[in-house]
Amino acid sequence: MTTRFVPTHVRSAIDIVVTDRDRTVSERRAFTSFIDRLSDFSVESIDSNTRLDCSTPVQTVREQTRSLHSESDQLARVRELYRKTVMGVEHYPEEYGDSFDESIAEEFGSETAAAALNSDQLTPQLRDRLIEVSNQARESRHALLQGLENEYNALQSADEALTELGADLDDVLSTHSFQTWPDEELATVRKDLHARERECDRLAADRQTTLHKQRVPSTHHIDLEFTEYLYRSLPVTYPVLTDIASLTETLRTARQNIDHALASETNASTHSSAI
Repeated sequence: MTTRFVPTHVRSAIDIVVTDRDRTVSERRAFTSFIDRLSDFSVESIDSNTRLDCSTPVQTVREQTRSLHSESDQLARVRELYRKTVMGVEHYPEEYGDSFDESIAEEFGSETAAAALNSDQLTPQLRDRLIEVSNQARESRHALLQGLENEYNALQSADEALTELGADLDDVLSTHSFQTWPDEELATVRKDLHARERECDRLAADRQTTLHKQRVPSTHHIDLEFTEYLYRSLPVTYPVLTDIASLTETLRTARQNIDHALASETNASTHSSAI
């Protein structure tokens, strides 16, 4: 089957969605690793009201000092763990390229980020808060993956439909004149082209309905429509609608050329009858 029309924008969109899907899977896995390893950290509450004076036994002073250093070391380990897991995914420099402080603030919010960056020790409360916001970040990736999977399926369906609708058009599109075509054949081709146009209209309407329902399925602070978020690197924001419009215009132009040929035949027959 010879194909004249190729939905190039849709296929570019598929490549983007596949890449984004793979990266989101990596990020979700990274947060899972961060959460699991952070959950293994054993921390004890520090009584900030404890006062050390001359009557405090030397052993007690040493134990409390050692505990403070241990908690401080653990917070440093948490920061390093974040760098190795969340910031350690292969695509991180290309996709984000931000600093450690910026990454923490983006993922965990300013308040939790400030605690993680400025605290002297890892308390149970801070550890639990880090686990909580990390779970939220992981869930945001899970939600995004569902949206990406839905978009991938929609793009695959659009690619198949547009490829089929744009097939077997070489003879029609390459013909410079339909004057030699029998009227019956012209009428058959015109009917087929018109049916393909109607199918394109249906596809466009379905896609519009889908777009109206889409938003970025993530807890990230992204104030964009899903397609605008996904296809910001493409020359068009709506690749499916763009390819549908392109095919529709191609079909309409071919049908209008056939209409003109049929009209010319009708006028010629009428003129002959009059003579």
